[in-house]
Amino acid sequence: MDPALLSQVANLCEEWWKENLPGREQVISQSLPYLLSRSLTLSKKTDVRRVYALREAFTLFDYVDESIEDMRQLLEALALIRSQIPFGRKSVLEAYGDVLFRAWKGSQGFLKEEIEGGFLQGLIEGAIHARSSSLAASIRRILGGFIGQRATDGVEKLLFRLAEPVLFRSLQVANSNVRHNALHLLLDLFPLEDPDVTKEVKDTLLDKQFFLLEKLLMDDCPEVRAVAVEGLFRILHMFWEVIPSSRITKFLTMIIDSMSHDSSNEVRFSTVNGTIYLLENPQSHEIMKVLLPRLGFMFLDPSLSVRAAVVDLLLAVRDIRSLQFNKVVSLDVLLSSLANDHPKVAQKITRLLIPSYFPSKLNVKEACSRCVALIKRSPAAGARFCEFALSEGSSSRSLMELLKIFICLALAPDGLNSDLIDGLIIASANMSHGLLEKSSNMETLKELFSTEKLKSLLTAAPSERARSALWRLVSLLTPDNLTGLHHHCMDIILNSNGLSENLDRQGLVRVVHKLMFSSNLSDDLFEALTNILQSTASRFIDKYELDLPQLDVASFKKKKIRKGLATSVIPNSEEESDISAAAAAAAWQIKELLTAEDTREATLKSPVSAIAFSALKIISHVFVEECLQWELLDMAPISAYMYFSMYMSLQDLDSSGAKELGGDVNNDLQQTNSCRETVMEESLIHLLDCADKVLSEPFAEKTSDSSSKSKCHDKGPKHRKIRHNEALDGDESKTDAHEVRGMQNLFRLATTILKFIVDAATMKLINHDLLRCLKFASTYARHVVSAIERHKASFVGEGSKEMLTFLKSSFTYAAKLLHLVLTRSSESSAPPPGEAFYLSNDLLDVISSVESYLGSKFAVNIISVAKEWLPILVLGLGCNQLIKPNQKGGNAKLPDFMGVNFPVWLSVLSETELLEFNGLNQDDQENQNKEAKSSVFKKLAEMIVVLLKKGSPKILDAVGGVFMAGLDVGLERTDSGLVLGLAHFLCVKLLDKDFATRGELDTIYSFLQDFYLRVERRLRDHHISESSSQQLESANALIRSVLEGAR
Repeated sequence: MDPALLSQVANLCEEWWKENLPGREQVISQSLPYLLSRSLTLSKKTDVRRVYALREAFTLFDYVDESIEDMRQLLEALALIRSQIPFGRKSVLEAYGDVLFRAWKGSQGFLKEEIEGGFLQGLIEGAIHARSSSLAASIRRILGGFIGQRATDGVEKLLFRLAEPVLFRSLQVANSNVRHNALHLLLDLFPLEDPDVTKEVKDTLLDKQFFLLEKLLMDDCPEVRAVAVEGLFRILHMFWEVIPSSRITKFLTMIIDSMSHDSSNEVRFSTVNGTIYLLENPQSHEIMKVLLPRLGFMFLDPSLSVRAAVVDLLLAVRDIRSLQFNKVVSLDVLLSSLANDHPKVAQKITRLLIPSYFPSKLNVKEACSRCVALIKRSPAAGARFCEFALSEGSSSRSLMELLKIFICLALAPDGLNSDLIDGLIIASANMSHGLLEKSSNMETLKELFSTEKLKSLLTAAPSERARSALWRLVSLLTPDNLTGLHHHCMDIILNSNGLSENLDRQGLVRVVHKLMFSSNLSDDLFEALTNILQSTASRFIDKYELDLPQLDVASFKKKKIRKGLATSVIPNSEEESDISAAAAAAAWQIKELLTAEDTREATLKSPVSAIAFSALKIISHVFVEECLQWELLDMAPISAYMYFSMYMSLQDLDSSGAKELGGDVNNDLQQTNSCRETVMEESLIHLLDCADKVLSEPFAEKTSDSSSKSKCHDKGPKHRKIRHNEALDGDESKTDAHEVRGMQNLFRLATTILKFIVDAATMKLINHDLLRCLKFASTYARHVVSAIERHKASFVGEGSKEMLTFLKSSFTYAAKLLHLVLTRSSESSAPPPGEAFYLSNDLLDVISSVESYLGSKFAVNIISVAKEWLPILVLGLGCNQLIKPNQKGGNAKLPDFMGVNFPVWLSVLSETELLEFNGLNQDDQENQNKEAKSSVFKKLAEMIVVLLKKGSPKILDAVGGVFMAGLDVGLERTDSGLVLGLAHFLCVKLLDKDFATRGELDTIYSFLQDFYLRVERRLRDHHISESSSQQLESANALIRSVLEGAR
């Protein structure tokens, strides 16, 4: 029956019931089932309300009567299916689809119409308009019960009648989610056609579907494009015989030439996946032989999933006789990726190449010769190939034979090149790791890698990676026995200069550390490292004539460490660079031992730990004070010294906690706090004092004569002389490189110290010296501003990237420190008076100076870091006004805080606002340049305004004090431009007429009233210039408008 007619009849019956007309019971009993079914299938609120209005009619039904059984079962079944759609498993939903199809096929009349026009129509519309792709997929699984039975009489016509009116329209709507769902449904229904029409009409409809698919290939939404690509490949695979060859060629060329270059990873992935699926149809091989090489470039795609998919494509090509995978991607490119790519890709490449380079069908000797050929062609790729050979099906027996051949070749006397030896050793180690997964191979491998052979291999290994691979193998073969290899271990420990920057060497050293600890040789290890540090510290004491008040230097130099095999190898070089590098390597290892949980306790309890700590203190002292003179400052000794003190403090805390169980708790806590102050905070103060000596003078006055450029120095700090010959002669180019290195060292040093302060403060190991830490951060920030101003050329060029990295990191750590201080403060426990305010201003000064002197490009990088901490900086500006008035420092006046060092950022802000107030003249090039110079900081100021307006009025009232203090300073200095700029920012930006809480800012409005009168008195002074008078009048006009608006 016509749905429109049904609806009209139901409406008539509904009105009959509502009007209480005679016979309404008989009328409603026929229409209510229809309305109920409609509300369940269409899920429209109006239908639900209509059923609810007729709820009294449900009492008329006899739910036991057999005449209503069919309708009751239908309602129950449809309601059950509908409720399961969002949560049902795939198999359950598919089963529901099959049940629904059988119910439709076996029903007639009204029930069949309900399934078709009610439930199925609702499913199709739901599949298109579903909010999530998962819900749409669940609905399509139920529809699959009908789609999979298209050959059944009447199903094709049914699907066309239900889908055609909504599907094509939905493929072209603005909502990408609807297009995405509709495309999935079209691909499931393809080809959507009316079986009762002529061939010409069918072809027209098919052309329409292909047109829409081609259009969706260029859709704005990448998810839609990805589905369109895979869908077209599926259509070509299934209907290759009936699609014209011209159309096939058009689609394939379009996809492979265009979609393979798509900006979306998902679309490129779909292109490769679809190609793999299409190759399953043998009829596609001829044309794909031409097109596949065009996809070869995707093997180097930046997306890991795409690269892995391309290898899957090559695996599919390898299994097709008429195609060759090396015509798609060359063997050289494959080997390069095998050596360097992600393990997921490398393993698949191994699977691809195993039939060629280690075939199981050939005898073992021939297979091994092929693998040796691979190693000779590309040692790194061959080593990686051997890593995955076992997991990709090679037998343990054949790999054991290959391993024997590799060891013989690596130790052969005929002199192979170092790359080949490297590859053979790493390949041997990689294979052994895999073979050791079976315990039955352990004894065989121990025989192959006897102590003598390991010694020979370690001697022959040309690279750190090869030695690391061998030592990792040793840790698996003989983890607790280093007999015969002890000397090799100590050679690695004591000869690791440049360890901080050498990642391969770091891995090797970690393995050796683990072996020595498992072999109970930790004392030998730590004594050897301590001996290097003590020797270096003693040389520094003599060279720099050090006299540290908290260290008995004479006693330190007399302390002896047990001599033995562990300490027999000591650097003998007299060159200071070699001595410093050896000390830095030893310090790096000590820090590594401290930070690793399984080695920390033994390191701290070592009999020579006190000597090591004292030596690190002396070396750190020299490294910090001489940082501007070094070619490259290695931070390892300073980091080791700081973290040594931190873990000593934590150890003292743990031991005191154990004592509490049997002693006086208060006394123990007092001793703990004292210990923590002695170790942790004394070490920190010592470093900060050293750093302050470097930061206390302008950079240019502390750099030595660049012509020397030596890593050695004339004398200690008290004998150092300041020389300016090149600067006086005007030849700055000679000192540029030296100054850049010095500044890089200083930035690196400050970043390291600030990071440690933040770590220690987070662990609450710094309590009494937070004020000192804030002062250091402020001093450093001011030094940065000075360095940027005086040496801006040093921030561009070769070292600019590294300088920017350190600047961003140090800014972050300084802001984190400010955050820690402010979060621990309250009205009863205020932050150190003034210091939080100073640091906030200094960090904002850094941002404004970077833009002013280095340009917007440099400033954007700093802003990307600073905006995360902007709320903290804003709170820091107002912290002095937010604390209790009776708190010490709470009533201090901000103009006094600013003093002589007026914040740079306030000056820049004032200039920006003054330009905006005056309005830019298109012919005024100077003004345009000024505006461009401060564009980034202007955006930062806008962010500050947003934060203050969104936050508490109390905070705005407190932070407003900064701008009020700036107005005071400007008026006192008779700087009318500063007054007008700040007045414009305060009155126009912060206190504009739309600001809802103007009446809650008592401090600001009281100040403005007073300031207005003071400006009026200044205007009566006949000695000010006409331009100054005009600017002050303009400022007062802005203030007057705000005061009048507040009434």
